[in-house]
Amino acid sequence: MMEALLYVITLFSLSALTVTLGESISIDCGSTGSYVDSNNVTWVGDKGFVTNGEPMKIPDVVKKPINTLRYFPTGQTNCYTNIPVTKGQKTLVRTKFYYENYDAKFSPPSFDVIYDGKHRDSIVITESLLNDEETFYFSEVIYVPENKNISVCLLRTSPSDNPFISSIEVYSLDTGMYDDLGPNEGLILHDRIAYGAKELISYPLDPYGRVWLALGSQDSTLTDLTTSAPSIDITGASNKPPEIVMSKALSGVGLVLSDQTLPLTGVPVYLVLYFSEPQSLGRTQRRSFNVFLDNTQVGSRPIVPVFGKATQFILRDVVATSASQIVFQSTDDSVLPPLINGLELYSISNTSPDSGGGGGDQGGGSTDDSEGSGGAKQAKNLGKGGAKSSGGKKNNKLPLILGVTFASAFAVLASAFAAIWKKRQNAKSQSNSTVPNTSTEHGTGTGMSPLVGQQFASDMTDSYVVEDGHH
Repeated sequence: MMEALLYVITLFSLSALTVTLGESISIDCGSTGSYVDSNNVTWVGDKGFVTNGEPMKIPDVVKKPINTLRYFPTGQTNCYTNIPVTKGQKTLVRTKFYYENYDAKFSPPSFDVIYDGKHRDSIVITESLLNDEETFYFSEVIYVPENKNISVCLLRTSPSDNPFISSIEVYSLDTGMYDDLGPNEGLILHDRIAYGAKELISYPLDPYGRVWLALGSQDSTLTDLTTSAPSIDITGASNKPPEIVMSKALSGVGLVLSDQTLPLTGVPVYLVLYFSEPQSLGRTQRRSFNVFLDNTQVGSRPIVPVFGKATQFILRDVVATSASQIVFQSTDDSVLPPLINGLELYSISNTSPDSGGGGGDQGGGSTDDSEGSGGAKQAKNLGKGGAKSSGGKKNNKLPLILGVTFASAFAVLASAFAAIWKKRQNAKSQSNSTVPNTSTEHGTGTGMSPLVGQQFASDMTDSYVVEDGHH
């Protein structure tokens, strides 16, 4: 069973939708009528989308849309239907859940959510009271609808637990975004990070409704960077990361990314890394580094971020575990340490009998393949490592990683692939003397070509795509 990521995020930074029937819609579950929120997003009640269940207004909760919900005391499967989308166009669907002991049972439920009868996530809520209207859980999928209407169903997995839902949001994505997504695949969100940012980034800064958790440096060994470019050209990244995400970065010697919430047995992941050089480098300056996933080198040449230009780097069909690490190692001729601007991590839900994929990096408009798996998690605060990042507990079994509380008065609590940033005292010398193997026991996801470019956008070739023979 594919499991979904559950996040706890700030409500006043929540991602919202502008309703355009047939393309995008925001449904406030358990409510009636419609309203426009502070982001100029129109929310509609759930009448006409569901015929069963019981609406509920949570006492003493005033913020919309989490002050209402719909719960389902009967039935094994209960569905919202006739949710309008654009047929054949990649679509982001997000469901949100705010329990807050609405049933006075102090028993947060677990259940599954099934998107359009195909992509199934497990929802595990572990706190009865958050005592905070700024936080809630959500699950998300990106896929290509086969019809003009989709469904979102809640499946009872325990006789004692009543499924419920607070809201449903739908965004249509532009042609070319996540272009490596197969017609039978769905990307289940595991994490989405804006490095160097100080606050959560969402709609309208991201017009596609994506929520980017902020992860800045909270350690003297790491540095938050801000671009000196007057603008960032994002045309080289077909997933269209927001320019504000690419304008910030996190940099440091011996960067290591890992996620202890991934299962020990390993899951295939769809990973997107975003890079942009924030400084106009002089002739004697150079930022160049290699990236490794565990013992497998990602690509065959160094990554050189480009000033004023965004590039994306996609891995798919790569199996990662809780012990996996993405390691950044500077090259011998690099003067400046590695950096990263943004990251997205998904699992792949594949409804076809056979699945396959390859890998590649991306500049220009071309795309590569990816596959992955996430996990149901509840985030907790936990300080560890260099840059404070977020973490969670998978099905109440896997260890917590990191939480983060920013000085801007909101807590961003989430499970993150960017969970641990380590400083290695001898990172540079290790990168020179110990080179990981270029083979992998899984035999998939290798053969990735790197982002390679000069320091200025005008010198950057538009596309680098290499697919391995497994695809």
